[in-house]
Amino acid sequence: MYVKLVNMPWASIQFPSLALGILKRRVTDEFPDSRVEVVHANLDFLDWITERVGVTPEQHNFCWTSYFTGFSEWIFSSALYGDRHWRNEAFTSLVAGSVDEDMLAMGRQLHALAPEYVADLVGRLLDDGPDVVGFSTTFAQNSAVLAAARLIKQAAPQVVTVLGGGNCDGPQGAALHRCFPFVDYVNRGEGELSFTRLLRSLADRSETAGIPGLCWRDAAGTSHANAMSAAPLPAALLVTPDYTEYFAQHATSRAGSWSEPHLVVESSRGCWWGQKHHCTFCGLNGSFMEFRSKGPDEFVAEMCAMAKRHEVLNVAVADNIMDMNYLQSAVPKLAASGYDFRISYEIKSNMRPEQLASLVAAGVHYVQPGIENLSSRVLRLMDKGVSGCHNVRMLRDAETVGLSVAWNYLFGFPGETEPDYDDPMSQFPALHHLQPPDGATRIAIERFSPYFNRPDLGFAELRPAAHYGVIYDLPEADLRDMAYVFDTEYRGISAEHGKRLEKAVDIWQQEFAHGQLTHSDLGDAIILSNTRSGFAWRTLRIEEPWQVAAFRLLDQPHSPRGLTSKLVAGGHGVTADEVSALLRDWRRAGLVFEDADQFVHVAPQGANQDLMRCVTGDDAQALVPALLHGAGPAPGTGARSALRCWRGRDPEVLEQDDMYLGEVLFADNPVRTAAEVAARGGLHVALPGPVGIGHDDDSDGDVRALTHIRELTGRGISVDWEVDLGREAGRWQLFDHLYPPRSVAGPDGAAVLDQWRRSWHMNKCGYRRGEGFIEIVDLRYGTQRRILMRNPHEEKLASLLRGAPAADFRPEEIEAFTRSGLVHRIGTRLWWMPARITRWPVVR
Repeated sequence: MYVKLVNMPWASIQFPSLALGILKRRVTDEFPDSRVEVVHANLDFLDWITERVGVTPEQHNFCWTSYFTGFSEWIFSSALYGDRHWRNEAFTSLVAGSVDEDMLAMGRQLHALAPEYVADLVGRLLDDGPDVVGFSTTFAQNSAVLAAARLIKQAAPQVVTVLGGGNCDGPQGAALHRCFPFVDYVNRGEGELSFTRLLRSLADRSETAGIPGLCWRDAAGTSHANAMSAAPLPAALLVTPDYTEYFAQHATSRAGSWSEPHLVVESSRGCWWGQKHHCTFCGLNGSFMEFRSKGPDEFVAEMCAMAKRHEVLNVAVADNIMDMNYLQSAVPKLAASGYDFRISYEIKSNMRPEQLASLVAAGVHYVQPGIENLSSRVLRLMDKGVSGCHNVRMLRDAETVGLSVAWNYLFGFPGETEPDYDDPMSQFPALHHLQPPDGATRIAIERFSPYFNRPDLGFAELRPAAHYGVIYDLPEADLRDMAYVFDTEYRGISAEHGKRLEKAVDIWQQEFAHGQLTHSDLGDAIILSNTRSGFAWRTLRIEEPWQVAAFRLLDQPHSPRGLTSKLVAGGHGVTADEVSALLRDWRRAGLVFEDADQFVHVAPQGANQDLMRCVTGDDAQALVPALLHGAGPAPGTGARSALRCWRGRDPEVLEQDDMYLGEVLFADNPVRTAAEVAARGGLHVALPGPVGIGHDDDSDGDVRALTHIRELTGRGISVDWEVDLGREAGRWQLFDHLYPPRSVAGPDGAAVLDQWRRSWHMNKCGYRRGEGFIEIVDLRYGTQRRILMRNPHEEKLASLLRGAPAADFRPEEIEAFTRSGLVHRIGTRLWWMPARITRWPVVR
């Protein structure tokens, strides 16, 4: 049997299809003699359309993320109904005001081209005579999947068409099968067992009536839907996906220059929180909420094996929530795995700081913690199980440990009031240094959510979202069964108040690039540094013992009464009135967030957070001050073999003597030196002297200095240094992944320095390790270059990292190294340029 599994637009180009990867593995295991091929039509479509209309990454991303407006599905409705102008006017009218004119014009072009593309794709799918063509359909893939299935049955009626995926769960799958007769079968629910049972039935020509969840037709063409299984698939039966075709296709696709590929893995299914308290607005998990997780050893071994096989270190975990037991099992094993992973995970927002730090050590750098709102009262309406102060603490601690946080500020809940938003909004300026929400959004009513299933919660009258009626030519009753998103009358705050919230979030997003608030705990004092525009003060020193203790206690949310009680128990003779007065002062200064009679401080520990923000243009120059010597020895003094270190890099803070950490030996092992600086809490380092690059002088000292700069830059530690580029002045971009210097000597030095500062960002040229390979990503020249080094010679690489004598290498090796742009010759030495990536910037 020959089976083709197809991933249609608008699936993400960065991620392979987990569902199809799993099905390929299951079918291959069950039918060893079969031929199974996964076709990534989403990548194919990207290449096809860019050749014709020049779609940009931003436009493509808009299509991928526009599910709730119907924009992406409407594009392929023309192919579904064989009409290049299918309901153009109606859809334009529907989205007027929510989609800008340029994007709508691009959408019309794609809408007109979609029939041609689908016909071209189907011709290629049928070229080599498959027996079965299966489609996974989730979110915005429905119309594209249906369009392809229609043409397949027209051109080759003998080919069996099968649909599965999130859009086929429950009544949705039955409606798809009932309304579109060119779909032979729809698999509802988890497909690992039922899809292989269907293939066995097709091979044996046996009955399909007993396959749980399957939709099928009888001899008269009548659609039947078998009852879905009541029991979810056990974790022991979850298999490792096969992504062979995806990574081969991504490497040759335009997608390879737009984005880095990712592995998609799953450590669990279901939601342990949802089993106890189903968030009222959430429709994820569909028919199966029961939480099941893989054994931690199995999961870690699987992830490492997949990374080694595919030579990919970016990993998206598809789980709806992390198994908390993994914090003591899988997470430490990942940290010790030897792989430089960059992992995204969904977590709960009440994790403690040490738990977040352990995630970062394991390679988790991007989380979705389900923050959703900063009002405890609204969070109770959602049944989230956290408070507003918990959510602010999560944002604060994520800044401390270097986690990127994705979240949306949701509103429109029955029972919410305007004061639930007014008080948090009045405190947004105090949070402008923390990662802002991606947007403020009125909730959509999703199938399977409590709001959908229980009209008594406030949404009694639901109707399919308006775009379904424009995209599909179906009766209202069928649309109701097929839809995932529903329209209803607004609940909660007014549209006008919603716009105020949206505006406040917009300002937060704009201010995030500039605003900073950090603290350094010196033992007997707390020093705070502030650049947020809503507060005039720059530095603040807390020295009163009871206030230092109060600040530390407010690492966790406390009521004024609880805070007073703990301070008194700690031996501080302080009254409730004094504590209340201090909290009022700290709120005015933007040091604390208050909600529901709870306070929590909002100052992350200093960690050069501003260097982790991916900004461009004038904003970037502000992130790299020209001169940062601070307290301690004067410039040009001290041991010539020592680095001078400080706890921070804000000029005003550095004027305080206790921010100076002293000297660290300017040693022959810069990797160890950078680790020592980081371990001591160093955030800013000054080199003992200028660095020369393009000269014929002895190069040992310059290579050692550059190596220190490279290693410190990779750890997010700023460096005060001066450089003379000599004859390399025209090729300064080779070095612009290093933290920008204080000065550049030579012709056009000032102009070079200005460009360097404006274009610099973290990880501009860096490498990561996996077993048997090294991945290098180079962005120095404005485009992404991903390079793989397989089975590197470890001794030679270690030598290059320190600056190897050129005499140790053959001429052809030197030529290959220097031509790659990853190794540079400085005098008599060869120097490895990329920094090892240990921290990731927050991209907004």
